[in-house]
Amino acid sequence: MASYFVTSFAAAENPSYAARFHDDLAREVARQLGKKVDARRCDPNMTVEERRLLVAGTGVLVVLWSPDYFEDGGCVGDWTLFDHRLARVPAQRRPSCSPTRVLVRWRTVDSPPPGLPRPPMIAGDVMADYNKDGLYKVVRKSPGSSAYQYALRQLAERVRAGLAASLPSLAADDMPLPNAVFPRPRPTGSAVSQPKVSHPAKPPAPAPRVLISYAHDENDPAHAKEVKSLSELLKREDIDVRLDQDVDDEPQNWLRWMHDEMKAADYILTVASPAYKRRVEHREKPGTGRGATWEGGYILDEVYENWGTWQKRILRVVFPRFDVGDLPTFPGSASVSIYEIDPATGDGHLDRLLKYLRKGPAAP
Repeated sequence: MASYFVTSFAAAENPSYAARFHDDLAREVARQLGKKVDARRCDPNMTVEERRLLVAGTGVLVVLWSPDYFEDGGCVGDWTLFDHRLARVPAQRRPSCSPTRVLVRWRTVDSPPPGLPRPPMIAGDVMADYNKDGLYKVVRKSPGSSAYQYALRQLAERVRAGLAASLPSLAADDMPLPNAVFPRPRPTGSAVSQPKVSHPAKPPAPAPRVLISYAHDENDPAHAKEVKSLSELLKREDIDVRLDQDVDDEPQNWLRWMHDEMKAADYILTVASPAYKRRVEHREKPGTGRGATWEGGYILDEVYENWGTWQKRILRVVFPRFDVGDLPTFPGSASVSIYEIDPATGDGHLDRLLKYLRKGPAAP
């Protein structure tokens, strides 16, 4: 690995602010790892060959997402060459959303090229400006703020997750010159009046990514089937559902799977059951239900770090044969909204849940 991470940004960006963020991120990654890191920038003054060598060997590609990124030939080269690297990972080891590419909301992008992922938001009231306007505004106006420091910590954690994935480097004879460009949307109008039917539809928004967290209970095997039914109801409504039952037909590192999915999820559905309550509250007998116990630890950390907004990401679901008392409790949970859903029929609050998943939290 030539470097821990490389930051790719458009030549049109303010170079001093981009460099400051890159250096601050490198320091935060080094602090979390407890050792010095080799982090580099794809400087616009580099030759094509120099940029190719950086991207071909780095552990993680950090992308400063902005409207200018799509128009920059060097950035297109960074992106497509890194895509070429990801395609070289064997299918059984290739996650649907690779942690080795960290997307930063640098400036607001209203209409990215179709088919490209969007930078994830960062949960927490303090990150409202970042989620709305991007990190450039935060760096420019308040580089010493708690919001900036919090963003650095969260992004550094994503870089560390990408480093743990150990993406293999490209060999010298496997680095084709990328000649692709980002897909460009067709123009929606011109000086000449066009019939409305000729205008292309707006690219659909990406489907909400949802992880279902529940307990496997050997004394209640029907519960896993109910959870599977709920996931199918959501999938039929074009929700991107992540469920352990969907990937258990091949070997998994379940700790890594849980960690990656919980970090990447837009929303986490916690499904009530007596076993789930015991395990999340760490009252289960040792050695039993370690998966739900671990997920519960993540959820408790989320509640602690985002005490005022955690309920917008951690959603609570109850099936008919259970009740609210079968959900884990912690400070503030007693008054949080509950979605009562019959997984067999969809009766109850399924429509209300779908409406929220598609719309997302209201702007603060």
